[in-house]
Amino acid sequence: MKFYLSAKNEENVELVKQCLSKIGEVVSTISDSDMIISIGGDGTLLRVGKLAIANDKPIVGINAGHLGYLCAFKIEEINHLELSDFVNLKETKRTLLEYDGHIAINDICVLKNNPVQSIEVEVKNIASWKGDGVIISTATGSSSYNQAAGGPLLEPESSSLVVTPICPHFSNEGYRVVDEEEIYLNVSSRTPAILSCDNEVLGPISGDITIKKSAKYLRLMSK
Repeated sequence: MKFYLSAKNEENVELVKQCLSKIGEVVSTISDSDMIISIGGDGTLLRVGKLAIANDKPIVGINAGHLGYLCAFKIEEINHLELSDFVNLKETKRTLLEYDGHIAINDICVLKNNPVQSIEVEVKNIASWKGDGVIISTATGSSSYNQAAGGPLLEPESSSLVVTPICPHFSNEGYRVVDEEEIYLNVSSRTPAILSCDNEVLGPISGDITIKKSAKYLRLMSK
């Protein structure tokens, strides 16, 4: 089996490279690999996951960070892993979001840019809120910002999305679990709003925007 390694910490790369070289081959190009190994926490896996998506390769997370919800293994057990541990992993195809060519594994958020002023966001045919913003989350991201904002956990392989308001004002409208292929939003507030994709701020937004399910998937390997 051929592994391509990517990590936040180069010291961890050398450790994992030594261990995986005993059970397979560590290659220098993604195209030559059978799977991509992400070494770090969930944040690292989100970053490396974009490479896996672009190259249609399965990805395995080795947790060497603070969080490792998406990771199959811990860095502490790397010395004890056998080839069978990788061969026996289960591949799940995780639904992704897309906005203007940007792919999100976890979520796309419309957020207020001014900490003391609210924004108004209408999610067409679903609800309208005034508050700190709205989270559009995948099942993978449902355990992240969505859950912290009061949204539900979805089964990891679910293709549903969660639309969750952030600190809504004077509203009894809570989160929505939807199966739409496209979600249409309108940001009508005079207060500046920004859009983020997996914690990366893409810039200011206003008016009508469309967020859709991507035709691509994250091929995440887990136990």
